[in-house]
Formats: sequence, C-alpha cells, structure tokens
Amino acid sequence: MDIRTPELFSRGPSPLARLVFYCALAIACIVVDYRFHRLDAFRKALSVVIYPFQEAANLPSLLADTVRQAIESPQALQAENDQLRQKLLQQADAAQQLRTAKSELNTLRALVGLRQEQPEAHALAEIVGMAHTPFVQKVVISSGQNGGIQPGAPVISAEGLVGQVTAVNLFNSEVTLITDKNQALPVMIVRNGLRAIAFGNGETGTFSLPYVPIASDVQAGDLVVTSGIDGLYPPGLSVGQIKSVERDASSAFAKIQCVPTGAVLNHRYVLVLGVPPRPPGGELPNLDEQTSDKGVSPTAKAPRKLKKP
Repeated sequence: MDIRTPELFSRGPSPLARLVFYCALAIACIVVDYRFHRLDAFRKALSVVIYPFQEAANLPSLLADTVRQAIESPQALQAENDQLRQKLLQQADAAQQLRTAKSELNTLRALVGLRQEQPEAHALAEIVGMAHTPFVQKVVISSGQNGGIQPGAPVISAEGLVGQVTAVNLFNSEVTLITDKNQALPVMIVRNGLRAIAFGNGETGTFSLPYVPIASDVQAGDLVVTSGIDGLYPPGLSVGQIKSVERDASSAFAKIQCVPTGAVLNHRYVLVLGVPPRPPGGELPNLDEQTSDKGVSPTAKAPRKLKKP
C-alpha cells in the first residue's frame, strides 16, 4: 500500500518565504532597471505580449460606453441644438437692436449738423404717434408748448422737409406732412430754377405739381426744393424728386408726380425749425384776391372805349 502524500498536498516553501522571495526579486529588478536600464527590451517585449489581453479586458467597458452614447446621443444633440438655436435668436435680437441704435445715432448726428447749419432751428423731437388711417397724413411729435414749439413751424428730417406744425399741445404737437391733401408749399426745381406749387395727394409717399405748364422743361429725376418765397420755409430744403411726368395735349398743364425725400416712416427723430419773423411791411398781400381802393377788382372794370377819329 502506497502511503506517499499526493502531489496536490505536497508541501513546499511557506507563503511568507515566497512573498519575501518575490519582493526581493522585484526590488532587484527595479534596481537593475533603474541603474543599468537592462530591462527596457524585456519591458517592450512584454508589453507586446500582454497588449491583446489588455484590449480584451477593456472590451466590456468600451462596449458599455458605446451603448450608453448610442442611447444618450440623440437627446444630447437635441438639447445642444435647442441651446444653439436660443443663442442664435438672442444674438439676432441683439444685432437688430444694434442696427436700430446705429441708424438712430446716424440720424441724430445728421439732425445735430442741420441744427448747427440752420440758424432758425429750434428743437429735436421724437415721433411718438401716427394717424391710423391712410387718408390723414399726420404725425405726433414729443414736444409742445413746454418745448417752445409754435404753430406753423417747419419740420425737417435728415433727408428733407417733413411737414408743418398745425396744432400745439402742452406736451406734444401735431405735424401735417407735405403729402397731406390740405398741404401746399412753393417749390423750385434745382436743375432749371422753375417755380411751382406742390400739393399733397392725400396718400403716403407722393405729392404732385399740378399747375406746371405742359411746355415746361421738367424731367423725371429732377430734384425739388423749397423756393423760400413764402417766407415760412427756408429756401433750399429738399422736398422730393420727380417720379413721373405725363403730358396730355388736351390739358394745359403736365401731370407731375413726386416722391418726398423726408420719409418719416424710416426715422424716429425730426428737427423743428423756428417760425420766421414777419416781413417789415407786415403781411404780404394776397395776389389771388387783390382789389382796388373801392373794393372792386381791377379786372372787373369795364374797358375804356376809344373815340373814333
């Protein structure tokens, strides 16, 4: 009968002895590698050998990360897309406000320059209201009796004449635009000095020169300015540009349509000029209703008959 101890239960060095041996071996390897760099080739070879095992060990975590990204990626992209869209809208709003502020700044600079050029300039005002019907061409400005505004004062923008103050309240004023059908002002064509009377058409963006003879030298594109002969509007203010000229042989006058240059729909600020003083001789006579000393129009007198020889 064999009474030898099975190899499974064979006794060898104790665990403590083994621990001491392996620790000593590790320390010796560290010292040799640090002092003499003898283990570099071995380390490289060992890294090549164990690389597949490292990748295999990392495969479960990589697979889990891939699955998690596949689940979370659409939600993250949607959230990021929403954030970017919100930032884009905010930046678009800021850009629009910046453009508006820049436009208003340029307008104010131009109006300040006009105020220095016009000795009768009075005050800057903001347009705070407009008529809600297309048949009334009027606006409300934020200056009235408290700002020294007087009825009849011309109102201009950076581009040209806007209208005339027709009503003054304590804190605001009403301005009738030159396109209103009740407005008329003397004008002059810059190219040839031809004088005419401009009348509003009662609609936004147009006025006309109705009493210009058909044979007059008037062309589309001619600039129209104030003539200044009425004593109210300073001469040389830009009023508009001739858009079209129609000549009909059946009429003695040409049909001339113009576009105003002082568009109030594009600006918020205007310049109110002062009312010029009356001429030394008082009010100018009304040439349309001029009468003789006896109150009878000179054209109504009977012509004197000539005696036959």
